[in-house]
Amino acid sequence: MAKNKIEYNEISKAKVSETRNIVISNCSRGGFTIAQQLVATEEGKTTTVFLKGAFHVDDLNGLYELRDAINMAIQETEQNGDDSEDWDDAQVKAD
Repeated sequence: MAKNKIEYNEISKAKVSETRNIVISNCSRGGFTIAQQLVATEEGKTTTVFLKGAFHVDDLNGLYELRDAINMAIQETEQNGDDSEDWDDAQVKAD
C-alpha cells in the first residue's frame, strides 16, 4: 500500500538571524508551512537543516493574518525602542 507523500514547494525564505532562516512553502495537502531552517557553514560548505516544529497555515487568509501580526510586532517594537539584535548570539550560548 503506497502512502501519499507530502511535498513542499518553497515560496519564500528570509534570513532572520546569523544562522537561521524562516521558510514558507506550499503544502501538497493544502495550505502552507512555516519552518525554521538552520544554516551551518564548515570549510566553505553550507549545510541547511529544517528544525522540528514547523507550523501549518490553512489558507491565504491565514498568511494575511500572520503578516498583520508581524507588522503589529514591528510597530510595537519600533514604538518601544526594544530591538535586541543579540538574540541569536544569546540563543547559541544557551544551547
